[in-house]
Amino acid sequence: MSEKQSPQTAAEWFERGRKCFRMPDGVGAVRAMERVVELDPAYRHPDGDNPHFYLGKIHEMENRIETAIMHYCRSLAVDPNDEESLIGRGSCYTVTRQHHLAISDFVKLLKVPDRLRRVPRKHLLYAIAENYRQLEDWEKAADWGKQALDADPHNQRHQQLVQEVNARLDP
Repeated sequence: MSEKQSPQTAAEWFERGRKCFRMPDGVGAVRAMERVVELDPAYRHPDGDNPHFYLGKIHEMENRIETAIMHYCRSLAVDPNDEESLIGRGSCYTVTRQHHLAISDFVKLLKVPDRLRRVPRKHLLYAIAENYRQLEDWEKAADWGKQALDADPHNQRHQQLVQEVNARLDP
């Protein structure tokens, strides 16, 4: 397909959508990815990507969090282990104060062996600790925060979280 030809297949629309996403042309990306979904709701590129992830990411960046969650859920229906969709959905759950759901997504990612996972373990540990902190579950926040700090002892965010949580535990 040349630049001037209109995409015909789901695969061609998907490539157009990814190209727009990277430009960044959010409107063009949404238009193209929605067309992919119209043609094939379960479309999955050979590299594992699917249009719902991109739609989720765009809506998340535009602060349309509930719509982003919907697309991340649809992405995970296509591929239940999609790392980026779990991270995106978990982050959106954190923002919407659905902390137990966020924790569930991040814990699921921790079960993936480090060598197969792209997101560093220390980031997941911190995200879980932060969600427990926001729930004011100080003991679990302390436990996960300590694991995050052990994984990255010089990280100031990890240090601050552990200090705050420990202060709550030691009145």
